[in-house]
Amino acid sequence: MLTFKQLKETEKDFKVDENKFRVAPSNETLMETVKNLEAKNHRVSVVENEADALNLLLNEIPKGSEVMCASSCTIDEIGFKKIYFSDDSPFVNIHKKILALPAEKQGDARKDALSSQYFLSSVTAISKTGNVYVADASGTRVGGFTAAKNLIIVSGFNKIVESDELAIQRTEEFCLPCESVRARWAYKVPGSMIQNLLGMKHGAPTKHHIILIKKLLGY
Repeated sequence: MLTFKQLKETEKDFKVDENKFRVAPSNETLMETVKNLEAKNHRVSVVENEADALNLLLNEIPKGSEVMCASSCTIDEIGFKKIYFSDDSPFVNIHKKILALPAEKQGDARKDALSSQYFLSSVTAISKTGNVYVADASGTRVGGFTAAKNLIIVSGFNKIVESDELAIQRTEEFCLPCESVRARWAYKVPGSMIQNLLGMKHGAPTKHHIILIKKLLGY
């Protein structure tokens, strides 16, 4: 997984509007966003840094649980993937099981993984009004937001924007170009695409947990 900095190193002509879509929100905006997320039945934790986010995540998921972790630069950056894919991982790594299957069987296994005990992902944007946006090209991320028994969202606070209109704009004009660079690097394809876009307007406190990190992370 490439970090945001590495995207620029991978493709020298890569350019997105960082000043608009990769900035720290004001504390007032952060608190207003949290209040609105909670009003829409999301459980929200705000942490200072990557280490705090990792500790919270590890304490949240019971040992031995089945975990499907979607590809995420943010989750990589907090150090979870290293633990998740280690030989002594405290969790049942569904992703690793999928990768061990023959290619022709992985499609069905990925569909089954969407309803895992715990599904982990980041998002493309969170509006100040308390709506969460996520997109993908194949359904293997968006599907987990509706099918998983427990959904944990890990996000840098740079994903927060003022409005739903800006959330969609961030997804299309910032996240997609970033992901296209990663896709070209990882899969040798022309780029990525937005096949599915989900705007989640309400949550369930017993199912959804949003961990907001007060750092610029991910795309």
